[in-house]
Amino acid sequence: MKNDDDEMVYVISDISEFIDATRRIVFGAFGEGLEEGDDNQLDELINSLTVQDQEELDRTLTHDECLAIVHHHVQPRKTKSGKQRYVISDEKFNEIIEDFNARLVSNLLTSLVQEGKVESAYDAEENDFIFWVKDNDNENEDK
Repeated sequence: MKNDDDEMVYVISDISEFIDATRRIVFGAFGEGLEEGDDNQLDELINSLTVQDQEELDRTLTHDECLAIVHHHVQPRKTKSGKQRYVISDEKFNEIIEDFNARLVSNLLTSLVQEGKVESAYDAEENDFIFWVKDNDNENEDK
C-alpha cells in the first residue's frame, strides 16, 4: 500500500507473526549479505531455521525485546471494529530491522562476555565499549 508521499507502508494485523518473521530474517541473515528485493531469499530465511537455530534465536533475541523495539518506532492503531493494526513505512521497517540486528549483536557480545570468551571495557575516548578475545596465556602467566 502506498501513502500520500508515495512511500510504501505495510499494515500489520498480527504483530506477533510480524515480529517472529522479522527476528528469523535478522538471525538468518546475520553475517550474510542479502540482495535487495529478493523475496525468495527472505522466505527461505524465515522458514529455514532449524530447531537448534530457533532455540538460539529465542535465547539471544527475545520476542519481548523485539516488541519493545517495534513500539519504540510505531504505536498500534485501533480499527473501527476495535482490532489493533500497525502501519509501518519502509523507512520505519528498515529502522526496526537495524535495531533488531543491533540488539542481536549486543546480546551476543554480552553472552560471550558472561561466558568468559570475550573481555570488555569502556573506552572514554571512544565513548563506547570495546571488546577483545580473552588471552588465556597472559592469565596463566599472571598466576
